Amino acid sequence: MRRKLEKFCKLSIAFLAITLALPSFSQDTSSTYRIQYPDFDEDIVPAQIIYGNSWDPDHVDSPAYNAEHMSWGFLIMLADSNFPYCHPIKGRVTSHYGWRKSRWHKGIDISLDIGDPVCAAFDGVVRMQRYNAGGFGNYIVIRHENGLETLYAHLSEAIVERNQIVSAGDTIGFGGSTGRSTGPHLHFEVRIMGQAFDPARIIDFTNYKLAVPQAYINHTWFPYIKHKVQRSTDELSSAKTQGKPVVVNIAPKKYHKVKKGDTLYAISKKYNVPVNTICKLNKMTRNSPLSIGKNLRIN
Repeated sequence: MRRKLEKFCKLSIAFLAITLALPSFSQDTSSTYRIQYPDFDEDIVPAQIIYGNSWDPDHVDSPAYNAEHMSWGFLIMLADSNFPYCHPIKGRVTSHYGWRKSRWHKGIDISLDIGDPVCAAFDGVVRMQRYNAGGFGNYIVIRHENGLETLYAHLSEAIVERNQIVSAGDTIGFGGSTGRSTGPHLHFEVRIMGQAFDPARIIDFTNYKLAVPQAYINHTWFPYIKHKVQRSTDELSSAKTQGKPVVVNIAPKKYHKVKKGDTLYAISKKYNVPVNTICKLNKMTRNSPLSIGKNLRIN
């Protein structure tokens, strides 16, 4: 009897040790579950002409605003036939961009009901999906091929993950009033190089469409930032040749029409594009069947 009791105690202790060693699944998955950056395909980071390979999943204002670059500015092609715009939510504007209650309001608030679907404005890749109890609540930041980033805040739920490829019009979350909010609404920001400008300069919020096909964005679009770039007389005299804005064109999408006998490996080798990239761009897995006649996006 004594031996049985000792054996039982040893088994109990072993079981307890194993239990304590296992991860707890009761934690907040928004802070513990992360797609690791080293596993992320850098080839699909949008707008590398502006940001290089900078891909910060934890800070909204990243990369840091570069006053010199913004003094020359960026000529942004906002949309085209292959890169459409979709209004995030067709609601009434309740608060505009600008000074509000002793602080700068860096976006536009749009009325909605809790649970209303919120859509991605352009094609892009999710850079951030986080929760901030004292500010944005549930929020998402998407970087787009045209060089802009859009931010969607106070969501009741976000249904996309970081590093996920999205298309204009895809539902990315649902309306809510999380974080620092007095009622259900979408706080919507449009950003470039870590800072937000007035979305109404490029979007018609009455007719739910783009107001202009392209925009020349420079330091004058950010009235809350003091412009401190100092240049010599020589530098200023050569500004006409050296200070031209960076033109950000939307890269044309390339497709492959699947033919009989095609495999992901063969398509990957033909276009020199990793299989993983093709899978991410087409929201499929390596084991997904290839239907003859289907157009696969390859860039």
